[in-house]
Amino acid sequence: MEIQFAITLYIIIMEIALVFTVLKMLKHNNTEAKTMKIAFAIFSIWLVAVLLLFGNNTVLATDISSLTLFIIILLGVGLGGLVLSPLFKALIALPQEFLLLPQAFRMFFGAGFIVEAVFDIMPQGYGIVDGILHIMTAFLATTLAIYVARGAKVTKSLIAVNLFGLLDIVVVAYGIAFFILSDIGVDHNVFYAVFFAAPIFIWLHLISLYKVYNESKQTQEQK
Repeated sequence: MEIQFAITLYIIIMEIALVFTVLKMLKHNNTEAKTMKIAFAIFSIWLVAVLLLFGNNTVLATDISSLTLFIIILLGVGLGGLVLSPLFKALIALPQEFLLLPQAFRMFFGAGFIVEAVFDIMPQGYGIVDGILHIMTAFLATTLAIYVARGAKVTKSLIAVNLFGLLDIVVVAYGIAFFILSDIGVDHNVFYAVFFAAPIFIWLHLISLYKVYNESKQTQEQK
C-alpha cells in the first residue's frame, strides 16, 4: 500500500511537471499574458477535477464493462480537446520541437508502469510492455525534437513518431479496458494519467501532425 501511494504521488508530480513544462514553452514562445492565465486556469482546474473525481472513485462504476470504459476513455480524449480548445491557437504557434519535448515525460510514466508491474500493482506483462512503449515514444520524440531544433528536414519522421506515440496510447487504453480492468479495478492510479496526461499527449501529437500537414500544403502551393 505504501508503494502504491508513493507511485500515485509520483504520477501526480509528473503531471504537475508536465503542465509546468507546457506553460513554460507557451511563455517562451511569447504567448499573450491573457492566454497564459487561461492556460494556467485550464490545467489547474482539469487536474484538480481528475484527482477529486477519480481519487474518490465517484465517476466509474465498480462493475463497469470493458467496452463502456473504453468508450469513456475515448470521450475523455475528446473532452480534453474541448477543454484545450481555447489554447489551440497558442499551441499551434509553438515550433515543432516544443510540441515534441513534452512527450519526454512519457519516459517517467513508462517507468511508473514498470515499477507497478514489478510490485504486482498491475499485471506484469501489461506494465512492462506498455512501460517500454512509453519509454520508446519519449526517446524518439526527444531525439526528433533535437533534429528539428537544428533545422533538419524530418517531415516523414515527424509523421512516424507522432503516429507511433498515438498508437502507444491507444494500446495502453485498450489494454486497460479489455485486458487488466478486472485486475486493477476502477480506483487504480493509472486513471489519473488516462484522463489527464494522456489527452494532453494525444492533442500535442495531433497538433504536431496538423502543423506537418499545413507546412506540406504551403510548400506544395509555393511550387
